Amino acid sequence: MERHLLLLALSATFGVAAHSSPSITQLIIITIFLCFLHFTLGLDVKAYSLHLVVMMIFFGAASYSDHRSQTIYQGTESRFAITFTDQPKIDGHSLKGFIASEKGERLMLRYKIDSEQEKENLGRLLQIGLSCPAEGSLSIPDTQRNENGFDYQRYLKRKSTHWILKADSITFQECIEGGNSIVHSIRNLRMKGIAYIGRNFPKESSGFVTALIFGDQGYIDEDDLTNYQRLGLVHLLAISGLHVSFLTGMLFYLGIRIGITRERMTIVLLIFLPVYMLLSGGSPSVVRSCLMAMLFFFLLLFKHRVSAASTIGLVYIALLLFQPNMLYDIGFQLSFAVTFSILMSSGIFLRYPQKTLQLLIISLICQLTALPILLFHFYEASFLGVFLNVVYVPLYSILLLPFSLIALTCHLLFPPLGEPLISILNFTFILCNKAADAASNLPLASIVFGKPHFFVMALLVTSLLGLYLTWEGSFKKSKWWCGMLIVLLLFQYNIQKLSPFGEVQIIDVGQGDSILIILPFNRGNYLIDTGGQITFPIEPWAQKRKKFNTADDIIIPLLKSKGIHQLDKLILTHADADHVGSAKELIEHFKVEEIIIGGGSEEQYRDMDFVSIARDKKVQLSVSKRGDSWVAGGALFSVLHPHEEEENKNDSSIVLYSELGGLSWIFAGDLEEEGEGKLMNAFPRLRADILKVGHHGSKTSTSAPFLLQLQPKAALISAGKDNRYGHPHKSVLGNLETNQIHVFRTDEDGSIIYKYYKRKGTFRKTIP
Repeated sequence: MERHLLLLALSATFGVAAHSSPSITQLIIITIFLCFLHFTLGLDVKAYSLHLVVMMIFFGAASYSDHRSQTIYQGTESRFAITFTDQPKIDGHSLKGFIASEKGERLMLRYKIDSEQEKENLGRLLQIGLSCPAEGSLSIPDTQRNENGFDYQRYLKRKSTHWILKADSITFQECIEGGNSIVHSIRNLRMKGIAYIGRNFPKESSGFVTALIFGDQGYIDEDDLTNYQRLGLVHLLAISGLHVSFLTGMLFYLGIRIGITRERMTIVLLIFLPVYMLLSGGSPSVVRSCLMAMLFFFLLLFKHRVSAASTIGLVYIALLLFQPNMLYDIGFQLSFAVTFSILMSSGIFLRYPQKTLQLLIISLICQLTALPILLFHFYEASFLGVFLNVVYVPLYSILLLPFSLIALTCHLLFPPLGEPLISILNFTFILCNKAADAASNLPLASIVFGKPHFFVMALLVTSLLGLYLTWEGSFKKSKWWCGMLIVLLLFQYNIQKLSPFGEVQIIDVGQGDSILIILPFNRGNYLIDTGGQITFPIEPWAQKRKKFNTADDIIIPLLKSKGIHQLDKLILTHADADHVGSAKELIEHFKVEEIIIGGGSEEQYRDMDFVSIARDKKVQLSVSKRGDSWVAGGALFSVLHPHEEEENKNDSSIVLYSELGGLSWIFAGDLEEEGEGKLMNAFPRLRADILKVGHHGSKTSTSAPFLLQLQPKAALISAGKDNRYGHPHKSVLGNLETNQIHVFRTDEDGSIIYKYYKRKGTFRKTIP
């Protein structure tokens, strides 16, 4: 029974995946699976046909789900009647969240709050079911703009959302409260509970209590959440089977103690669990654990028992049938994979009588099972987390979770009693977070492996399955699989050192510059500029909990996905914020060997915060001028500019000439016409195949004489989508067109990648 259900669950998965991402690779996988069923398991024709039927059913379910979620809007509409169907998020001066339009279509709302008073009013007014008239415009969500980056458009589409409604105004005075449905009432109770915790708990603990009780991690301090993620402890902050088991066990015990029969308590729990699903946010881990518990109690009423493995198989199949896109949710993948691995490997850890050793083995199994998923999505993993989970899992399950519930309940019923409990709880969270912060800086806290190729992923999963199956019989028999797993991880960790390919990538950092150069066989990883945002003073009420940062949100994830462990050179062309604004975060969170700045502009960097951090980390700081050069990985790099101190900051930009991948390149920073003239006078025979256009395509750069002398075949322009400066300027585009120069631009193409082998390579755009 168990084996058949699990194999059917695999067939269901292949059916959904075949519709969502059809490819030759997908066809090969399905063929291998069908051959395995026929030749290895020896299934008869009837059983074999059942798997084919299941694949077709789930292929149809995914197709129907896509068909049902088609948009009915054209994108030209401007007036809407919106209904808040999910908890809206107020963060700083922005209001966003999923809404339903008057046509019943789901939209993503974005609205800018004008004043602190309006923000306070919205905090009191907003609730699930509230319907309001609104005016604004519809825009298509951004697709993936950088290699291995987040595809917001696909994310929203899988949630049946095709448009972002950018509301210019919402007439809250004309809002109408929706019907008092049970679902709306429960969700509004959740909103009130989260708001109550935010008002009455200290900021150090309020986010953690909210996550543990209501399943919302959005209120946790960004640095604390990052530490838990790096250490593989973030699952403790997501409501899962641990929480559900604790709550149902506690309620069942209390009910029995006060005289309620087992049968009636079972019915009470069957009513409580759907309510709890809504109260805790309905994340995939919550839905999985609640449905498994409901199935268990339902069968218990009729004196039937089904194994836990069969239960998880049934729940998995049911969820995929009704919500096929849930397959691509990271929480769904981790929740089912880890739970399944614990259930199927119970024979392993139960052989060991010591509880601590059991916890360690369970933690190891969970971390190993999550490893392929974490590497695919986040490109890194924590081996220190195996040991930390042994401490943190009991700490959270035995102490912090029940203590949070008790403190909140006491404060609700009798605040004077709740206050000291909250203080003790807050102190405990502070200690835990400080310990996590210290641990996150240890060597094995987080190891970058890069995004594995499909075949590496397949071998990782195969080796893990082989390890578990043989370990259950005898640990000695599992040594071969363990060795295979170690070899695969070592291979993936050193993937850059083994790669004969080089790369130049113009990263899409919005209105700014950042260029990544990767030399073959890891002979050099260079980053020219870090991007960054020009910031303006903002009132405290308008400040967001999580601020966007180019390094943290774009560059560092990209470097990790490439398996890059350090930057050999960070070349900062000049001191403008859109070129060096994210240097501080990059140096704090990533190893940098050398920072290069232009000669004559040293004073401009003196008071910048990244300089002191670089000194503390003993990063070499070099000043470069015309005439400096080096050779690495068969590529030549020469500094053409600056030659002397320049009055114009843009004309003080480092201009770098390089020969790599069979092409000659000029990276011009923000060089303007005057600087271009000096460069032409100094190098009258200068030519280049590829020109990184200066100053984002501003009309003050890329003059006709400059193009005439260089005679580039292609021009690369780094400019932000819909930027306020009008970059690139029409005159620059005209000059490039006149000279028959092919143009790549990040505002339209996303990141631009040139990948080469020896002296031949090809360009490609992230946005087709």
